[in-house]
Amino acid sequence: MTNEMIRAHAVRHYRVILFGIVAMLFSACGSGGSSGPVTPVGPEEFHIEYCRVIEADNRMRVEWLANRPTSGEFRYGQTTYTQLMTIPVVEDTHSVALSGYAFNTAYVYRLTVIDEQGNRLDCTGDFTTPEKATPEPIISALTINEISESSAKIEWQTDENATTILYYGVGAISDSITVSGLRMDHEVTLNNLTSSTIYALRPEAVDADGLRGFGPDSMFATAARLIVWLPATQITLGDTMLVPVHLEAAEDLAAMQYRLDFAEGNVEIVGVHEGPFYTENNGFNFFRDIRNGTSQVTNAMTWVIAYNGNTRTGTDADGDGVIAILELRGLAPGSAGAALDADSTFGLDMFAQMRSCSLRTGTITVIQ
Repeated sequence: MTNEMIRAHAVRHYRVILFGIVAMLFSACGSGGSSGPVTPVGPEEFHIEYCRVIEADNRMRVEWLANRPTSGEFRYGQTTYTQLMTIPVVEDTHSVALSGYAFNTAYVYRLTVIDEQGNRLDCTGDFTTPEKATPEPIISALTINEISESSAKIEWQTDENATTILYYGVGAISDSITVSGLRMDHEVTLNNLTSSTIYALRPEAVDADGLRGFGPDSMFATAARLIVWLPATQITLGDTMLVPVHLEAAEDLAAMQYRLDFAEGNVEIVGVHEGPFYTENNGFNFFRDIRNGTSQVTNAMTWVIAYNGNTRTGTDADGDGVIAILELRGLAPGSAGAALDADSTFGLDMFAQMRSCSLRTGTITVIQ
């Protein structure tokens, strides 16, 4: 199995196990002590609890709640509907930032909400945008997400269309990235960062009139490199020995794979067993490929990803521990020449971002 196939296998097995209990109470009453016929209770009629357009965090937002999960289509304009925004995410509640509007202006709107069966309901209304609070762009909602040991995604919003500029550097600002065009929703992905390092950053926005606004100074730390290691081990000829495979510096790890090569003829790979770091942290899938003909074993595993609605919030695979236990039998005296293969050893975080590994293998020796 190729490296790409193993990676695809790990990603395919990202799952979230959801347990739900739905209870319905049926009751019927008659008069004079006799019971009447039972009327089945059907699903509640599809309806919208509320819909509205409000200002929040220096942005106009459309919000709604229906009595079942929905997606939406939002149309608006000053006298007729000239703008369309599609909201494809199916959720119970929605709060979505608008863009392309003018300040101190009256608008009419029509919101169409759509449930998972394709049923559609409309909600109409009007709203007036506020006067601009300051002449320069206002930056808000700064977030730093998808942090790995070598990258991070930075997002923010502005109250008007403006350029996307991000200043950043190790410990202090020393470099910048500019994305061409004017927009209200901004995103920059920083790449080629150094692991276990603190970075400083500050977003900037320049509007069409050349007025400049700055966001808050912020800092974040890149993730540490994963460490995979095996201890030095002696195996008596003919006996079997359990050898733990250790992992360090995991954080929201969703998948892990390693490949271990041995010198031919010294040991037999009897088996690969689940380690406590896998079983105790919501491990979901454990794959092993033992090839004694080439003295090689590949082991891949995944952990359950937790969600809040459609947002990934993390996994339980954090910290250090034993991910697997190798069962080896001594076949011939001498060094087993154990070595972790760097090209086939990697982790994936909950966003399927690659986590590189530092590898360390103690000497595994067969003795008489």
